[in-house]
Amino acid sequence: MEDKTDAGSSTFPKEIVRFLASPGGHSLILRGMAGTGKTTLALQMIEELAQLQQSYYMSTRVSDHSLFNQFPWLMDKVKEGEILKARKKLRKKADSEMQVEQILLGLAAIKGEIKGEKVKAPRGELQKLEGNIESGDEEGATAEPTGEDEITVTVGSMMPEIEMAYDVVDKALPDRTLIIIDSIDALAEKYGVLPSKLINVLQKDLVEGCGTNVVYVLETPDPLLDYLGDGVLYLSLDSSTGRRIREMDLLKLRGCEIRQPKYVYTLLGGRVRTFEYSRYSKPEDPKPFDPVLAIDDKHMSSGNTDLDEMLEGGLRKGTIALIELSPGVPVVSSAQIENAIICNSAVQGHGVAWMPTKKTGAETAREELLGFLSPEVFDKNVRILEPHAASESPKDYTMTLEGGDVKVDIKWQDHQYALRDTKQPFLSVIGFDSLESIYGPGVLDGFMDYLTSLLNNDGILVATVTPSVRSTNRLADLAHTHIRIDKTSGVTMVRGDEPYTAPYAMVAPEPGDFRPKLVPIL
Repeated sequence: MEDKTDAGSSTFPKEIVRFLASPGGHSLILRGMAGTGKTTLALQMIEELAQLQQSYYMSTRVSDHSLFNQFPWLMDKVKEGEILKARKKLRKKADSEMQVEQILLGLAAIKGEIKGEKVKAPRGELQKLEGNIESGDEEGATAEPTGEDEITVTVGSMMPEIEMAYDVVDKALPDRTLIIIDSIDALAEKYGVLPSKLINVLQKDLVEGCGTNVVYVLETPDPLLDYLGDGVLYLSLDSSTGRRIREMDLLKLRGCEIRQPKYVYTLLGGRVRTFEYSRYSKPEDPKPFDPVLAIDDKHMSSGNTDLDEMLEGGLRKGTIALIELSPGVPVVSSAQIENAIICNSAVQGHGVAWMPTKKTGAETAREELLGFLSPEVFDKNVRILEPHAASESPKDYTMTLEGGDVKVDIKWQDHQYALRDTKQPFLSVIGFDSLESIYGPGVLDGFMDYLTSLLNNDGILVATVTPSVRSTNRLADLAHTHIRIDKTSGVTMVRGDEPYTAPYAMVAPEPGDFRPKLVPIL
C-alpha cells in the first residue's frame, strides 16, 4: 500500500508533507523576513497536498488578481478544484428566523446532538470571540476571554472569512482540510484581537476539535507565537557570501522526525524548490560523454550547458579560468566541473594537459573518466602530469615531472610533442595545490613561460585552487573567468565573480552522467 505521508514532489521538504499528512490535526507557524517567499511556500503546500486534503486559502493582504499575476500556475489549480479560496464580500445580516436556526445548529454541533446528519465542525470558541467583538468586550487587542461555559452567538457573520473556513471544513468532514491564513496578523488586526487569541480559537475548534490542518503565516520573523504551533518554519536570507541565499529552518514539527533541519531553496518560476544534501559518486553504468559544441569560434564549451549559460557562452579561448573552492568544500565538487571540461575537449579531439588536485594518482584520475570516455580517446588526447616518484612505470597517458624546476618540467614544446596527434587549441587543467606542493608557493613565476605560450595559441588554462593555495590572488588578477564554489547548509553552490552571477545550486546529474544540474537561487 502506498504511504501517503511520502506524497509530494522530490523538490519539496518531505518533513513538511509528512507532518501535515500524518494522522490528526496540526497547526503550523510560518514566519520569516519580508521577501523570503512565505506566500509562495504556503501556496505550494496546497499543491503538494492536493491529492490528500481539500484546501482553503485565505489571503488578507493581496487581491486575487495580484496572486494570479504572480503565480500563473495557481489559476490552473483553482480550475482543477484543488484550491478553495476565501475572497468573498461580507455576508448580509440574516433575518431573525435564520438567527434562531443558526443558534440551534451551533449548539447542536458542539454537543454532538445532530442525528442523521454529518456532525459539523465545533464553533464554540469562534462564537465566543465573535460575541465578544460585537458586545465590545474585545477592546482593541487587550480584552480577556469570557468564561469557559459562556457561548455567545452573533447576529449574522462577524468574521466572514473564518466562517467560510469552518464551512469548508464542514463540507469535507470526515475527510481532513488544509486551511492557510495569510496572514494571521492582518486578520487579527482587522477584528481588533490579538493574533494569539485567534490562533487559540482555531486550535481548539478546528485543529483539536475535528483534525484540521491550519497554517498561520506571520508577517514578522518574531518568534513570540512559536509556542502556539505544533510546527514552526522560519524563512531567512543569508548574504554572507555577497549573494542572497534563501534558507528554510524546520524549527519544530511535533511528532515528525526532522532529517534535514535546514534547506536552501529557490523561488525560481514562482515555486519553492528545496535542495537536499548530496554527494557525487561515479555511476555504476556511466554513459558515453555527449559533447557540447561551442557557441562560436571564440569560445570552448565547459561541457555543461548550465555552466555555459552562467558564464555567458562558456570559456573564452586564450584566457585563464579560475575555479576557487571555499573552506569546507570537498574537491569532488570542483572535479565534476573540471571533468566535464576535460571530457568535452578530449571527445572532440583537442589535447588536454591535466594535473589533478590533491595529488590524485594518474591511474585513479583516468579511472574516474573511463566509461564517459573510451580508453582509446583518453589515452590519445589526455596527458596527466605527475611527479617522477608517483609511478614506478610511466604510462602512455602520463607526462613525468622531475620536481626540480617548473620551467624545465612544464614546457610548451614538450606538450606540443606529447599531444601532436590532437587538435589545438589545447586545454590545461591544473590543480594548484598539487603544483605548489611540488614546486613551492612561488611556482607561478616559473610557470609563466608555459602559460604565455598556451594563451598565445588560443589555449585555455583552468586553474583550481583550494584555501591553502598561495597563488590565488595573482591568478584572480589574471583570470578572465572566476568561479567560486561554496557550501551552505550542506548544499554545494557555484557563483561567478567574473562574470558576476547569482548563486547556483549543484543538484544531482541525470542517471549515468556526472555533470551536475545548476539551478539559480532566486
